[in-house]
Amino acid sequence: MFGNPHGVNVMTHLVTLVNTNQVKPAVAPIAYDYLHEPLSRAGFQADLLDLCFSQDFEMDIEKYCRRNHPDFWGVTLRNTDDVYFSSQYSFLDVVREMVAALRNRRDVPIIMGGVGFSIMPERILERCGADFGIVCEGEVSFPLLLTRLVNRQPYDDISGLVYKSEGHFKRNPVTFADLGEVGAHRRLLVDNEKYFATGGLAGVETKRGCTRACIYCVEPLVKGRRVRLRDPRDIADEIESLADRGVYAIHINDSEFNLDVGHAVRFCDELRRRKLHDRIQWYAYGMPAPFPEELARAMKESGCVGMNFGTDSASTVMLRILKRTFRPKHIVEAVNLCKRYGLRHILEILFGAPGETAETVKETIDFLKLLDPERVSVTAGLRIFPGAELEELARAEGISRDNPNLFGEIEGNEDLVKPLFYLSSQIAPKPLEYIATLIGADPRFFGVNTDSFNYNANDMLVGAIASGERGAYWMLLSNIIDRQTGRERTNDQKSTATLARGC
Repeated sequence: MFGNPHGVNVMTHLVTLVNTNQVKPAVAPIAYDYLHEPLSRAGFQADLLDLCFSQDFEMDIEKYCRRNHPDFWGVTLRNTDDVYFSSQYSFLDVVREMVAALRNRRDVPIIMGGVGFSIMPERILERCGADFGIVCEGEVSFPLLLTRLVNRQPYDDISGLVYKSEGHFKRNPVTFADLGEVGAHRRLLVDNEKYFATGGLAGVETKRGCTRACIYCVEPLVKGRRVRLRDPRDIADEIESLADRGVYAIHINDSEFNLDVGHAVRFCDELRRRKLHDRIQWYAYGMPAPFPEELARAMKESGCVGMNFGTDSASTVMLRILKRTFRPKHIVEAVNLCKRYGLRHILEILFGAPGETAETVKETIDFLKLLDPERVSVTAGLRIFPGAELEELARAEGISRDNPNLFGEIEGNEDLVKPLFYLSSQIAPKPLEYIATLIGADPRFFGVNTDSFNYNANDMLVGAIASGERGAYWMLLSNIIDRQTGRERTNDQKSTATLARGC
C-alpha cells in the first residue's frame, strides 16, 4: 500500500518538506517524521527545510535553494491561528509569505497539508497560492500524488486531494488508512533532539479519529469519526527510538487518549514489558470518562506522570449542550483516581458556548473549588471553525456585528479563515471580569484567558525549558506558579532529574 505503485524510478526527485510553524516553545513537526518513510518507500528523496527557528525565512529559503533543487515543496500548516480568545493571532499571513518565497526561489508544485489546512483547505489554498492540498492524513495520498505528477498521470482519484479543475476547487473523498499497515516510525527526518532541547517534550500518536460530537471540535472532520488504533508494539518502538536519543518526555497526541480503554491499557502494558517506564515520563490528554481504575493504575505503572482532562464544564446543562459524554460525577471519579495513584492532573474549562449563563459559570467554579483538583485552566470564548456544529449555531444567529455573542473578525470573514469566537452574552455584561471575580485568588486556577496559558510565544515556558525543565506545558506552568506562591504538592511522581540520568 505504501510502496511505489507504478514501479518507476523516482529517486532523482527531491521532495522538500517545509515546516512553517514558528510557535515557541518549538513543537516538532511530527507529520514530517510520519511522512518520511512512506516517501522513501515510494522512491522519493525527502528533505526538511525547517523554518521554525528561522529569523529571516526568505534568506533561509534562498540559502537552501542555492544548495538544493527540490522538485516538489510540501508545506505543513499545523494551526490556522493560536485559537486563543485574548490574542486572536492568525498564522496565515506569515504562511502565505513563506509560500510566495518558496515559489519565487523554486517554482515547482507546492502541496499543502496538516491539521490546520484540512479544516478549510480550499480557502487556504486560495489565500496561500499553493497548487495542491492533501486533506487529513498524507501517508498514502502524498507519495501517490507525487508519483502521478512525475509520470504525468491522472490524479483525480487520490483520496483527500484538493486541486483546481476548470477554474474551481475540487475535493476528493477521503479514505482513511489502516494504521496497522503504517507500522513503526523511526523518527529520523526531524531533529527531535533539538526540539526536545527547545520544546521540552515530543509528541506520539497511539490512535487517530474520534467518535465524539463536541459542538466546537474539528478533530472528527480531520482525523475521521472512526477510531483507528496503532499496534502498541509499533508505538513502543517509536518511543524507544526517541528515548535512545535522550528524548524522554512524551506527550500522547491523540484526540482523546482514553477513547478505547482496552487499547490504552495494552499500550501501557507494552511500555512496562519493554521496561520503558524506567526511561520515560509521559502525559496524555483525555476525557474524565471512561477513566476506570484499571487504566489509572496501568498509566501510573507505565511511566505516566500527568493527565490533562478536557472537561469544559461541570454544569450538566452545559455538558449536554456541548455534547460531552460524561457528567459531573465522572469528573469527581477521575480526579479522585488521579489523587489515589499520584497522577498530576489539570481540568480544562471552556466557558461561553451557546446557553452559557452566569448561573452555569458559577455552578462550574463552585463545583471545582469543592472538588479540589491539582490545577484548573479557564478559557472563555470558543473559536468557530468551518464544519463544526458551533458554526451552524452561530450562522443561525447571524454572523454580524448585531450578534452580541461574536468577537473577533466579523466583517469580511464569511469563510471563517480569520479567528472568530463565540462568547455567550448571557454570562454578564463583562464576562471575563465576572468569571475572574468568581475564581478570586484561588491558586488552583489559571486565571481566565491568562496570557501564560497561551502556548504561542510563551516566554515563561521558553525560560523553564531553557533551564532544564521537561514535560507537558500545563505542568511546567503549574510548577512555576507553585514556586511563585509557595504552594506544595503531595502527588508522588518521578523527578525529571532522575529520569534524565536514567537515559
